[in-house]
Amino acid sequence: MPHGPAAPSNATRETILERTRALAPRFAERAQAAEEARRIPPQSVNEMLEAGFARILLPRRIGGYGLGFDTWFEVMRELSKVDASHAWCAGLIIHHAHLIAQYPEPAQRALWADGLDVPIAASFAPNMQAIAVDGGYRISGSGPFASGVDYCPWVMLGGMVADGPTPVWKFFLVPPGEYKVHDTWFTAGMRGTGSKTIVTDNAFVPESRALPLAELRDGKTPGSALYSDVIFRTPFFYYAPISFAAPMLGTAQGAYALFREWTRKRRTQTGAAMAETTAIQVRMARAAADIDAADLLLRRATHVTDAPELYSPALLARSVRDFARVSELTVAAVDAIVALSGTACFDACHPIQRAWRDIHFMSMHISLNPEMNFAHFGRLELGLGRDANRPWF
Repeated sequence: MPHGPAAPSNATRETILERTRALAPRFAERAQAAEEARRIPPQSVNEMLEAGFARILLPRRIGGYGLGFDTWFEVMRELSKVDASHAWCAGLIIHHAHLIAQYPEPAQRALWADGLDVPIAASFAPNMQAIAVDGGYRISGSGPFASGVDYCPWVMLGGMVADGPTPVWKFFLVPPGEYKVHDTWFTAGMRGTGSKTIVTDNAFVPESRALPLAELRDGKTPGSALYSDVIFRTPFFYYAPISFAAPMLGTAQGAYALFREWTRKRRTQTGAAMAETTAIQVRMARAAADIDAADLLLRRATHVTDAPELYSPALLARSVRDFARVSELTVAAVDAIVALSGTACFDACHPIQRAWRDIHFMSMHISLNPEMNFAHFGRLELGLGRDANRPWF
């Protein structure tokens, strides 16, 4: 794991965004190398930790910055303008630290024994087989798609525990030496995230390092009793999809800006200025409007989480609907940009084709699934209530 100097002990939202903007050009220069290596470079991880990303959503009382989801969103949006893989990994460093702060206090002390600037990888799908034993659980299995795992000493793994008549979905916190990483990450998009497979075999996890999904879903975790910050009482699915929707938005914004500057200089086969073509102007306008609509929807979803008194099933349904719609809008926008770019953007190193591949790949994340999220909204609109087979809503 990379290990740089400890992050500064305090920072404001604007300080974090200044650090993020300073990092963006460096990450842009490394984007192609990250794609070829199928993981972001170690120096990028070090710089994220040195910038204090792991502390953004942690409470001030333990050395965090006590900032909100809007800062998390802006960090991902800014970085994904230059490279979605860097932004994705940065967002998870922020997001997963926030989740660790919701575990029981002994788990937090164990993970942060040497400081808060620790990257954590996760595979939340309930792929692990978990058996309750004295003092905890024995878990075995494989968890795919753990982004940035090469640089993470600790991991969180999802699994089902036979606890009474209904199995319970829990997130298990596993230390170094108790798991292996299999290199299974050979993909067409988001290659730089290094989202490999974690394998465990009868690893012991103490009870204090297991967190039920239901507690996260309801915003009633051990961390909510420890810390007064509103983000520790926020139900999980009001904010978790921000991790995946925000990089889609920023990547689309970056691709649009690249296309705009490029097209100002392009010429048609007859030598005329391509910028004078009405069809291009109209299709650009439509793509820009879709990106702006996605931005507005995502900002609204980001900010409602700061008002816990407004939480309701209807508001959650609106938020997950909007996350899925952001995905659709950004896919449509980048498709339009690529269609306007022609074969020239399919050069292996062209950032627009990388953005196109990355956005389509990110849109496949389960938390952004339109069929599932729109159906949940529709059910509530029609008075049917939530689907009992979808415990995350």
